[in-house]
Amino acid sequence: MPREAHPTFNARTLEELPTHLAHYGIDPFGRTCLSMLSTGIHKWGFVIYRCTYDDDGLWDRYLAQLKSLCHDDLVEEGRAELLEPYLDWIVIEDRATLDNASRVEVRKHFNQWLSKQNIPLLPTNLYLSVVPMELPRFRYCLYVDKQCLDTVIQFQKANDGTDYISQLPPMVFAVIDRTWTPDGPVDEFDLAKALKEKDGDDKEQGANEQGANEQDGGEEDDESGSEEEESEEEEDYDHGHPLIDGSDRRYVGWVYCGAHNVVGLYETLYGMRGLDDEDTFHRPPRIWTRGSMPA
Repeated sequence: MPREAHPTFNARTLEELPTHLAHYGIDPFGRTCLSMLSTGIHKWGFVIYRCTYDDDGLWDRYLAQLKSLCHDDLVEEGRAELLEPYLDWIVIEDRATLDNASRVEVRKHFNQWLSKQNIPLLPTNLYLSVVPMELPRFRYCLYVDKQCLDTVIQFQKANDGTDYISQLPPMVFAVIDRTWTPDGPVDEFDLAKALKEKDGDDKEQGANEQGANEQDGGEEDDESGSEEEESEEEEDYDHGHPLIDGSDRRYVGWVYCGAHNVVGLYETLYGMRGLDDEDTFHRPPRIWTRGSMPA
C-alpha cells in the first residue's frame, strides 16, 4: 500500500489514529503515536541535560541544529503536521550542579527530577503494552558535554545542504538509561508491577504456576539447571570489556547517538531491550548509527 494511501498517514489528529499497532503498518512512528492514545500523555521528546557552560553561543547553535534535524526528519516522514505540535524539549541547565557533571551524576539527577513530575502511575488505555514511566521520554535522557557540543562545529562546517546528512561528520549526544546500575537494571518506579497488580495478573499467574509446578516438578528442575547455565554464559560474555565509567560490562547504561537520528531513536527505544540491544546499539566510543567519537 502506498504511504499516501495508508490510513495512519491520512490522520491529521490523534483522534483519527487507529488503536491497534497492527494497523500502523509502515508508519515509522507507530509506537510513538499509539503510546499517546494509550497513556494519555501527548507530549513526547527527550529531556536534555546541558553539562558544559563555556560557550553559550555554541550551545544555542547546538540546540537549534538538533531541533532543525528533528523537524526535517518529521517532514520527510510525513509526520510533522501530526507529531510536531506535541514535541516538547525539556532542557535542564544548572551551572552550579551540572557543569562537567558525569553521566552517573546526571542519571541520579534525572531520577530525582522524575520523582517530582507527578507522572501518572497507569495508562488510560491498553492499546500498547507500556506504562507512562516506561516511555522513552521518562526512561532515557540526553547528555551533552563539551565533547558532544563540539561535534556541531564539524557537522555544520561540512554541511553544504546535502540530502545525505548521515554521511556528514556526526553531531553527537549521549543517551542515558536511568535504570542502569553496575549490577543490573533497577527501576525506582516499579510501575509495571503496579499495572499487573491492577489487572490481577499476579494472582492468576501465581495460581497457574502452582498448578504447573505440581504437575511438572521434575521438568522444572531440568529447566532451572539449563537456565542457570545460560545465565553463567551470558555473565561471562557480559564482562571483560575496556572500562567505561568504571564498568567492564558490554552495556554501560549509555550510548553515543548521531543527532540526525534523534526522532528515529525515540521510536526505536520502545523496543523490549531499549539501549541494551547489541544488535542495534554500539558500546562507546562507537556512535549509533555510524562512526566513533574521537579519543
